[in-house]
Amino acid sequence: MRRGVPRHSRAREAWRIALGAMALERRRFVIATLGFIAFYGFPVVVGLLLQAAFDRLTGGAQAGWDFVGLLAVLAAVELARLFWLRFLIGQFVDWWIRVQTHLRANLLRAQVASGGGEAGRPMASGGEAVGVFRDDVEDFMEFLDGLVDLAGAAAFAAVALALMARVDPLVTGVVAGPLVVALVANALLRGRIRGNREDDRRAAVAVTGFVGEVFSSVLAVRAAGAERAAVAHLRRLNARRGRTAVRDRVTTDALAGLDSATVDLALGVVLLTVAGSMRSGDFTVGDLALFTFYLTYLADLPRWAGIVAARRRQLEVAVERMGALLPGARPEGVVARRPQVGPAPARPRTGGGPAEVALVGVRYRHPGSDRGLAGVDLDLPRGSLTVLTGPVGSGKTTLLRVLLGLADPTGLEAGQVRWEGEAVADPAAFMVPPRVAYVAQVPRLFSESLRDNILLGLPAEPGALAAALATVQLDRDLTGMPGGTDTLVGARGTRLSGGQAQRVAAARALVRRPAVLVLDDLSSALDVTTELALWDRLLDERTATCLAVSHRPAVLARADHVVVLDDGHVRPAAASPVRLA
Repeated sequence: MRRGVPRHSRAREAWRIALGAMALERRRFVIATLGFIAFYGFPVVVGLLLQAAFDRLTGGAQAGWDFVGLLAVLAAVELARLFWLRFLIGQFVDWWIRVQTHLRANLLRAQVASGGGEAGRPMASGGEAVGVFRDDVEDFMEFLDGLVDLAGAAAFAAVALALMARVDPLVTGVVAGPLVVALVANALLRGRIRGNREDDRRAAVAVTGFVGEVFSSVLAVRAAGAERAAVAHLRRLNARRGRTAVRDRVTTDALAGLDSATVDLALGVVLLTVAGSMRSGDFTVGDLALFTFYLTYLADLPRWAGIVAARRRQLEVAVERMGALLPGARPEGVVARRPQVGPAPARPRTGGGPAEVALVGVRYRHPGSDRGLAGVDLDLPRGSLTVLTGPVGSGKTTLLRVLLGLADPTGLEAGQVRWEGEAVADPAAFMVPPRVAYVAQVPRLFSESLRDNILLGLPAEPGALAAALATVQLDRDLTGMPGGTDTLVGARGTRLSGGQAQRVAAARALVRRPAVLVLDDLSSALDVTTELALWDRLLDERTATCLAVSHRPAVLARADHVVVLDDGHVRPAAASPVRLA
């Protein structure tokens, strides 16, 4: 929750975002809403038919349809209601999926954007991702769903109460009393519902986040003998989640129980009030049937009012949590209209070939630490291979992250990144394919096919995929894969060896034909023969300027320039273009 923001401001903001979501697919939303209002109107007709049927059955009706005819009409109305509901569900589900997808696409865009105005705050854990993308989006959509049902319930209540008042205004006024009580009770529980939902959401994120971290670090847990400790911690997190879930469920179930009791109370009031009128004939059996039938549906009004009130609090939580991940922490970005696929960045002044890149006077300190880079200048001549080496912790990965704009910008004390001689204002947004492609030391693969892991939706040119596979020496490995490039690699590439996973990541970079290729210890998991063949093929083509972090002799021997880092400082190396600023 944002500190210092008044509650009424958060409520107005949540409503504004909700209205923006309705406008995303306005036509479908209007059709669904009007359709559900009409659907809630069917019981009005059914109640009138029941009134006429019972009056006909007891002899209290005037000339009109016979009892059998009334039953036939009643059956026809109910059948029409079922067909109407089927149509509405199709319309509403279509609207729901479209809007839900739009929200998640905007959230994902903010997470995957490298920089610039589209980038949002990165998520802290997988648990937070599940909590926002699944739970908060669902809460947002359920609020809109509740609004539709509340509109239908309110429309029915207005018509039903008007018809009941025509029969007996006094009884109708008395019946409305329990409904008002239920509405007031729902309003009083709103604050408790919001607090309980916030606590439950945080507890759920803690559980899912811990489970995700354990699954991604199974070997570390086993190596440390921490199995029992991990299970014990999970039990504690689950116990806390159980307590918050119970509190959340109790408040919502209490509202449901109150609404159910409202119907029973109102029905009892009707029976007590109309007893004398029925003896005198002023209140017929048909009138009683009308009141009794309408009361079961009138309870929907306080019930949906309570649900919408509860969901409005949940909506505020969801909007705040989603907004915190968007550019500038602006929640309105979640309903912004954007093209699903934007244009690829242009590759300026390189003619489609290698580019010249430089770091000038870079001083960087990790936030909360005195470690980093101490005034480094680095020139990457066009088409060259520069190898960055040095002991563990010397700053090699930090240098790459600064160059790519992946480092925390608050740690950059001085210096700039230059492309073709011009300063780059936002490296995170600029140093992306097809300008720059990056292969991390530990590649991230998806549980998809080899082809999809390499292309990632890129419409590759004919032969581009095969050329990339040949360059990274994966073409021979394909002969042992039954599905070829359609072979599934398993969760996070578990069906591949470490060297194969590295080469898949390298092929992913090469197929984008970057002007600059950044490689972090690419061949660390390769055998000597494959390593030599890969670098020979990669350097023979010389389609990109290469910066590689490595200590492997095969790479150092092929380098045009060698950069040696030690504790953030540069040590002279033969033919190195790097100098200490």
